[in-house]
Formats: sequence, structure tokens, C-alpha cells
Amino acid sequence: MLDKDKTPVIVHLIYRLDIGGLERVMLNCINQMQGEKFQHVIISLTDANNFVQAKHNHIEVFCLGKKQGSDLGIHFKLFKLLRKIKPAILHTYNLPTIEYHPISWLAGVKGHIHAEHGRDLGDPQGLNKKHNFLRKLMSGFIQRYVSVSEDLHQWLISTVGISQRKALLIQNGINTDRFNLPKTLNKENTKQLRFAIVARITPVKDHQNLLSAFVLLQEQIGSAKMPQLAIVGDGEQREQLTEFCQAKALNTVEFLGSRDDIAQILANTDVFVLSSIAEGIPMTILEAMSAKTAVVSTRVGGVPEVITDGQEGFLVEKSNPIALAKTLLHYIEHPELIAKHGEQARKKILEKFNEKKMVQAYLEQYQALVKGQI
Repeated sequence: MLDKDKTPVIVHLIYRLDIGGLERVMLNCINQMQGEKFQHVIISLTDANNFVQAKHNHIEVFCLGKKQGSDLGIHFKLFKLLRKIKPAILHTYNLPTIEYHPISWLAGVKGHIHAEHGRDLGDPQGLNKKHNFLRKLMSGFIQRYVSVSEDLHQWLISTVGISQRKALLIQNGINTDRFNLPKTLNKENTKQLRFAIVARITPVKDHQNLLSAFVLLQEQIGSAKMPQLAIVGDGEQREQLTEFCQAKALNTVEFLGSRDDIAQILANTDVFVLSSIAEGIPMTILEAMSAKTAVVSTRVGGVPEVITDGQEGFLVEKSNPIALAKTLLHYIEHPELIAKHGEQARKKILEKFNEKKMVQAYLEQYQALVKGQI
């Protein structure tokens, strides 16, 4: 339980506590802020994964069990919980949590910060008028809007209409020491490249596009020369995509499920692939780059802020399996580029996307909110 002292409490409100980039950013920040005179509590509107029961978890987590669709009772549940916790700050993440700032004001919360980590599948360009009206409406209750990429930052200001005074860019960062294991050789066949994607198996990540590109690649080079593809993550499309691989005889594709050894998996990977149709700045790309892994990604969201085409990897248009297959083939035909791009990727992460810089930026916002300086 929370300490019975005057240490300010920060409540992190998230739709679901699962395994994903947004959640890792949140948890990494919390863990790195230990000893910074704040207490942290996580509230999930719905449920949580096994993180809650993990022995190493020292963060108190509450799950409200929100039902699908409108569930007005959640406002009352949250109100009562916030009255009990008495936090100094409410930090919400993405659109599904933004509407709860007014009820938190009524519960006595004085500091309010909202972060946009990426756009929804149903609105990849962020043009939904109803959603943007809600974001703008909530600006009367929120002192700071954080975006994790320049793309999202400019969208909040120019499209949503958030004032520049309230909008702040804090780019994602990662632990560069953790994601720096020595690259391992492929013991089975050193000439067979190892590709990997680490992402929830959901439509917004568009694994189907990647697998369709693999079908085109196999038709061109034959099954004997096909690279390996490790699909790390889980989600509602896994069964469907597994059946697709079986039907198309994609025998080098392996579904690994949710894993907590991502650093080791990246050490076993030559090229990281991301096929999303919408992103902020994906943590998985930053982790891969820190691990000296070349990257092929769709040109979406904040990805071009991280990857310079032809320097740390390659960018392709979204939902275009032909272009993706062509780019994957380029690495197969020019494997000497992989180590070169990987080294350049690591260098960029060290210079621009270090976790310490990100954590310090959030910490400064929390301190300013507590002092009433925002």
C-alpha cells in the first residue's frame, strides 16, 4: 500500500496494462524515477496482464473492469478510488483515458497531464472530428499535453487545436545498456538471414502486409533461400495469420508469442521489420536500433524522425507488400549493409533517444505540476 506520508502520488491511468510500447515507456519511467520523491500508482480501466502478480513489481495496480463501450459506472469507481489515493497528479495515456480528467478534478486532483503515444487504427491520420473535439474540450482540465514524436506534436497544435503553451514534445527513449547484447551467429545456417517483428498482433501493426511480402519474396527466390521471420507478440489476429502461413507454406515463419527476453531476441536478429499503418515513435524500433539491428519500417508517424532512409535501415510505404518485399530482398542480396546500418542505428540512439533524457523531461513536468508552475 501507499506510504502514509506527504510524498506526492502520481496516478497513471491507462486503458489496459498489457505488453506493448506505451506500457513499457510508462513502466520504464516509473522505475527510473524511484527515489525522486514521488509515489506511483497505475490504474487500468479494464484489466492487466501478469505484471500485477510479478514478484519484481513494486507498483500498486488497480483494475476497474470497464465493460466494452460506454460504461458510466467507471467514472464513479474512479472517483471513489482517487478520493482514497489522493494523488497530486493524474497522467493519462492516449484517447481512451482523456475523458476522465473532469471527474478527477472533482475528486481533488490538481495536476493533470495527458500523453499521446500514437493514433488509433480507425483514425490513423488523426482527423476524426469527434475525437479531436474531445481532446480540445479536455484542454480546460489539462495543464500539459505531451506527444512522443514531432509528427504528433504538430498534429496536436495544428489539427486538434491545443495551444503551443500547453503542448510539449518528449520523444521516447530507452535503456541503451540493456539493449546492447553481443550479436550471435545463426548456428543452423549463417547465410540465412534472421528477420523479426516485435509488436501486438493487431490490425494497426499490419502483420498481414509483412506476411504477404514474404509470399512474394518466396515466389521470387524460392523456399530454400527464404530468411527466418520471428513474430514476437500476441493478439486477436494470431490464429488467422498462423493459418495464412500454413496455407502459403511459409515454413520459415515462427510465432513466438509474448516474450520478456526481447534484448536476447534482438541479439539473434539481423534485420528488424515493422509493418504498421500508424505509429508514434515505436519503442521496439528504438530497442532494435540500440541492439545494432538494421531496420525496415513503414514510413508512418514518427518513424522517419528515427530512421533516415538508407542510413540506419530503409523506409517503405505502408500497406504495400511489393515495396516491402523488394526492400527485404535488398538486404538478402546485400548483407554487408546490415552491420553498417546497425552500427549507425546504435549511434543515433545514443545521441538522440536515451532513456535518461526522456525520464528527466517527465520528472520536470511532474515537479512543475506539483509546485503549480504550469
